Amino acid sequence: MKLAREGWAFLLPPLCLSIFMLIPGWWAGSLFFFLLAAAFAFFFRDPGRIPPAGQRLVLSPADGLVVNIEDFSEQPEMTGPGHKISIFLSLFDVHFTRSPLAAEIVKVAYQPGKFFPAYRQEASSQNESNSLVLRTAAGDLFLRQIVGIAARRIKCYVKPGDRVQTGQKIGLMYFGSRVELYLPVDIELKISPGQKVKGGLTIIGEIKNESKN
Repeated sequence: MKLAREGWAFLLPPLCLSIFMLIPGWWAGSLFFFLLAAAFAFFFRDPGRIPPAGQRLVLSPADGLVVNIEDFSEQPEMTGPGHKISIFLSLFDVHFTRSPLAAEIVKVAYQPGKFFPAYRQEASSQNESNSLVLRTAAGDLFLRQIVGIAARRIKCYVKPGDRVQTGQKIGLMYFGSRVELYLPVDIELKISPGQKVKGGLTIIGEIKNESKN
């Protein structure tokens, strides 16, 4: 099983302790740290993903549960109205963030904040987050990585000027978090609240009219 490189810093210490505790025969302690290492390995797993073909398909930016879909009339980083999709990632979900479309990264902005549970509504506006503006064939998209009560770290793999492909990994969040994606109104949604999605695999929308900008 492939692991995210960030996961080794969490996995190796308990794994080494598990091995060392075998020397004096401390089986209970060894088992505890082995299970802890296994839990970290599970959380930081990096499964291979082959995105579905189709230039007009918009893919989920993360694994998790769609907790809310709502329309918005304006968003400072976008032109015109659109749809906001909120996805909650539990401890059992893969925590990579992926690009929903082929795009150019226009902006990356980190925002310090609080650590409310990521499934709560106030987490959207008050929690620590990292925001990205992606320029795509459908127009500009706005994506926000939000960490929760257990997650205290966000990793972003891209910077302004980078170009990414549909489904490409653009970041990682640790231990329970939330992703919010703002899409232009011309994208027809293919998901509903309460649905489980997989980053880079689940089709969440389809472009009806490509941007002329």
